[in-house]
Amino acid sequence: MQLNMHDLYDSKGKVKAEMAASLTGHKHLSALLPNLQLLNQHLHSSTDIVIEEEAQAGLYFSFLGTGSINSIQDIQSVQISYQPKNLHGSLAMKKDDQLSLLQIRITPSHLASVLGETEDHVIQHFSLMKEKLGNDNGVIQLPFTEKMANISQPIFSHNGHSISLAGQVYAVIFNLIEQLQMLNHLSECESCQRKLFQAQNLIEALEHEALDLKHLAQRVGLNTEALAIGFYLIVGQPLDSYWKSSRIKFAAAKLRQNPTEKGNIVAQSGFSEAQFEAAFIQHFGVSSHQYGQIH
Repeated sequence: MQLNMHDLYDSKGKVKAEMAASLTGHKHLSALLPNLQLLNQHLHSSTDIVIEEEAQAGLYFSFLGTGSINSIQDIQSVQISYQPKNLHGSLAMKKDDQLSLLQIRITPSHLASVLGETEDHVIQHFSLMKEKLGNDNGVIQLPFTEKMANISQPIFSHNGHSISLAGQVYAVIFNLIEQLQMLNHLSECESCQRKLFQAQNLIEALEHEALDLKHLAQRVGLNTEALAIGFYLIVGQPLDSYWKSSRIKFAAAKLRQNPTEKGNIVAQSGFSEAQFEAAFIQHFGVSSHQYGQIH
């Protein structure tokens, strides 16, 4: 099935009733100021579909989730991209796929006026960052840090005028630009990278301790923001996700050695029993009980 993004939604921003058999979701677009937009979008497919869409030129700051984004707890990661011209493309969704994002779009000229820079300087900067730090699609990826969560929180609790919401959106953009500069430094600094690999080794060496980000950052000589951003750069996943994966692999090794000691293994893992099972299934695809029987 092939659909056009412009035809999916009714006047209230919900997926039209006639498409409910294939799609559910919403799209809420706020034009805060000329050339500054805030989009909250969620789609959940019930069948294989292809959606045609057109992306306007501009700078995109996107917060991604696995389900509908209604709070900062629903955000998993951040992406930054620069689109120099309008682009027409297609989005392929398989059955049960979800698209979830909270996205800021701003034109380089508008951002230049806010920053007191020239438009050419802004375009040059983001083009360089896109080439240097972007993936194959030119998209720059960042973790959703604790600092970013605190700065983003007012967007979700906002209920006033759009001009005040625009101010909160600017604060998010400014912090993401700072994170981008930090990412650029970390990608070039060998000393910083040694500290990040040290942090990785320390996480893998943890046996019974819970993850303490501030303590870990102090031990390797980085601030918590640099540690979170740099770890995502060199490992490819958020630090807390890596810690959970490391704990579960450690627990699985213990479980293979002595399946009857599951209670003690769970207690030593740093998880509650429910968290342990959820993490185990996520990592291995089976429950700890099934895993013990297989191995």
